[in-house]
This record gives sequence, structure tokens and C-alpha cells, in this order.
Amino acid sequence: MKTNGTNQMLGNANINVSLGHSQYGTPQPQVEIRYPHGTHYRVARAALYALAAKLETATPVGDNWVVEVDAFGDEMGRVYLELVKADDAETKRGLALLRKVVG
Repeated sequence: MKTNGTNQMLGNANINVSLGHSQYGTPQPQVEIRYPHGTHYRVARAALYALAAKLETATPVGDNWVVEVDAFGDEMGRVYLELVKADDAETKRGLALLRKVVG
């Protein structure tokens, strides 16, 4: 899969890989994307979905988490992993995958 298109879309975005938590307190490895003010919402949404697609295809067969997209503004959003076990090992694997894909 070519990554140039996604990398170009993310080029002027502020990207942050971190460990968030669900409303129930379970860990959610996430990538937050924030674009400069005035960026068209379609650019941000396209980047979020492109990143989600890259994460889906990069996820090893043995990992069963769900890749989710949360667009919460015209210029920002996040892609996060809804973990199955939410244990320390799965959380670390998820964060490692996000860092690898984002670069």
C-alpha cells in the first residue's frame, strides 16, 4: 500500500500519539490529529480515515482490536484502538503500532 498520499495529508497537521482512556477507564491507544484553523473539514476527515485504513492493514492477524475514528471538529479528530483485553501487553502493542504507522 502506498503511503505517500496519507503522509501528504498529514503533512501540515499536528500529530500526537498517546494513551487515552474510555469513559469506563479502559486504555485506548490513540492518534490525535489537529490541523491549522481554516482547514476544510473534509481534509481532516479524509486524513483520519486514511490513517485508520493504514492501521487496519498494519494490524497483525492475532490482534483483534477495533480501529475507530472520532472526528470532533472541523480541524481535529482522533483514531483510536478499542482494545479487546485492554491488558498491559495489548496496550503496549497498540501504542507500538500507532507509532510505527505514524512514523
